[in-house]
Order: sequence, then structure tokens, then C-alpha cells
Amino acid sequence: MLRITDVKAFTVQSNFEWGFIRIYAGDLYGTGETAGSPLAINNVIPYVRKLLIGEDALKRNRILEKLKYAFSYSGTTVYFIISAIDIALHDLIGKYLNIPVWRLIGGDRDEVRVYVDAHASKSMEIVDAALTEVFPDWIKQYGDKTRFETERMSTLTEPMVGRISTQQWNKDYTPENYAERAREIVNEGFTAVKFDLDIPTPYLKDYNSRSGQLSLKDIDYLTSIVKAVREAVGDEIDLMFDLHWKFNINTAAKICKALEPYRPRWIEDPTSAFSSLTLNMDEINLVTQKCCVPIATGENLFTYYQFKDLLKTGISIWTPDLTKAGGITEGVKISELASLFDIEISPHNIASPIGAMAAAHAMSVANTFGVLEWHAHDLPFWNDIVKPKRRIIDRGFIRLTDEPGLGIDLDMDAMKKIWSDFEI
Repeated sequence: MLRITDVKAFTVQSNFEWGFIRIYAGDLYGTGETAGSPLAINNVIPYVRKLLIGEDALKRNRILEKLKYAFSYSGTTVYFIISAIDIALHDLIGKYLNIPVWRLIGGDRDEVRVYVDAHASKSMEIVDAALTEVFPDWIKQYGDKTRFETERMSTLTEPMVGRISTQQWNKDYTPENYAERAREIVNEGFTAVKFDLDIPTPYLKDYNSRSGQLSLKDIDYLTSIVKAVREAVGDEIDLMFDLHWKFNINTAAKICKALEPYRPRWIEDPTSAFSSLTLNMDEINLVTQKCCVPIATGENLFTYYQFKDLLKTGISIWTPDLTKAGGITEGVKISELASLFDIEISPHNIASPIGAMAAAHAMSVANTFGVLEWHAHDLPFWNDIVKPKRRIIDRGFIRLTDEPGLGIDLDMDAMKKIWSDFEI
């Protein structure tokens, strides 16, 4: 028996808010990560602690079902917490048995291909759980080492809501900058890169318009960006473009048609129908019928049950986020379902190294795995906050080792240097 003795949680503000849950069994512990906000974690963790202390960590499924029942009135938010607990249990059990998680779950892939999410060219968003831009203290430590508009942020007089760091077109959003950024990433050894295309253009007067429409001039401008990127990196590099639920069906179809000659690997979340808040299978069907390039979605879906509903559509690429969809357990189930229907699974990942490694371990068993997202390419401390010290992502791959559990652990001393108020 591996009796759980304590459960703790802590959060830090990185480019996104990272939430961690640590499960203790005597001197051993496992660490998991959630995409949930600090408020959700802090409110729920006292109840989780009461439910978990005394349980046998080896009976992972029993624990997960107990949590699902206990929080059955809480809606899907509980899966943010369950995701972290599931990852922490896998890490703990792997350490207890002295085997890596990828072997624990029967994986046969010891390296996982990674793509860089390059944002909107030069801009890296730093947002809290409400997608409101923030200016964390660590920015002052790293200065020019991170691609972030520190001068602009230091003079902000009011918070800006949304991913785009400015609501008006500027020189960041040019074909030349996108192409330069793509070349930089490919020169580092990556064979896949994704960019945001839900951006201001020189012709778009109201970026925040809810109409979901673009003029032909706007679409031509976005197409010029994609053309420049493709010409910069050649035909062997996979290119993906994210529309972040921004457009209506007709505009999404026009964008897809315009981009078809440049052979994107996928277009991601083109309309609001792909949001978990407005998941509309009929509209998704219309989008996939009208669009002539592969469509990807799934980062806001929970458990394999919601992905099962996607089988009714023409979606050919699933992008679950395992720090919210249910952790490694649900990641494996989703990948098995995808495999049955020959659907590519390429997880969304805006996590710390803990969440990224959890996704990599889960994908070790995925027959139809494509490529794993990395949203923290520009964070100067991403490798520094874990031990043992090594490059977690090297020339476009995460290599899974024989270290027990997730194979890495948070370096608390390093974290305290970055976040002065950090504590557990």
C-alpha cells in the first residue's frame, strides 16, 4: 500500500498561470499540473486533501472516480484539478516502482516530436487566468532575454484583455517578421511551427468586432503572411495556424481556401463553434465541409466523452490539453479513441515542464500521435526550474528517459529566485 499522507498546491505566474498539486506518501511525492486558476486550486484543495489522505495511491482509478463523484455538482472545472491529481499520481507511482511513466503505461515511443507555438511573430503574451495581460516581477530580472514588450507593459495604465498585446496593427504583424521568426525556429532544429493568424491587419478597423468577418483585403494580408513563412522555411516544414475561435463560417472557409496553396498541416479553432462553451457539432460539420485543409480542435474539451462527440464531425486532428482534459489517464483514453478512427492527436500544451512531460509520456502510447505543442519557447527560465538540469526539448524532440516517474522534478530553489514570494 502506498498511503497518501498529504496534498499541497501552489501557483506561479509565468507566461500563463501554472498551477501545481503535489501528493505525498511519506517521504515520496508526485507532482502534477493544472491549467486552472489559483482561485480554483486554493478553493478546492482543502476538500481534495480530506478526500485523498489515507487512500492508497496505487488505486489510482478508485481515487479518480471518488473525486468525480465528490465534485459531480461542480461542472467541468473539477477536471482542471483532477488532471493535476492524475499526473501527480502517475509521477508518485512511477517513483515508488522505480520506473518512468511511459513504461508504466506501456509506451513504446521514447521520443516525442515538438512544435513551437511562435505566437504572433515577435509578441509573447503574458496573461493571467482571465487572459488579462500582466507584468510579473520576473520580467525585470530577464529584460531583453524574453520576447516581450517590457517598455510598453511598464507604462500600461489599465489592464488589456485578450491574447493580442495590442489591438492595432503594428510592425510585429508583418510577413517579414513572421518569416524571420520561422527561420529562427527551424534553424534550432524544429520541423514544425505554429503562428497566430487572428491578428490586427492594416485594414481591420475594429479588431474586437464580434461579427467574425474579414474583408478580402484582410484575408489577402493574412495570406501574404502564410506565403512568406512557407517561402522562408521550404516545403519540408509543417506549418500550423491558429484562429482562436475568431471568425464566422464563411470567413473561416475563405481563409482556409486562400491558405490551401501553402499546404498548412492544420488550421486550428476557426470559429466559435469550437469553443467548449459553444460546442456546436452541426456548425463544426459545416466548417469541415467548407474548409479544404485539415481542421484541428480540442484544447477546451474535457475527458474522452467530449472527444467522442467530435466523431460526428469531420475533424481530423484532436488537440486535447492534458492539464485540463483529465491528465495522463484521459490522455491515453483519448489517444486510443483517436487511433480507432485514424484521427491524429497533437496535444495543446501551454504548461510548465511538468505538464509538458506528462503529455509526452501520455503520447508514448498514442498510435496516431502527430506533434506536441510548446508554448514557452521564449521563456528564459523554462529549463531552469526543473532538475536534473538538462535541455528538456532538444532540436525539436522531448526524449523520455528511464528516470522514474515523470523523469523531472521542480527545483524549488530555482523557483524561489524567479518568484520571490513563492512558497509551498
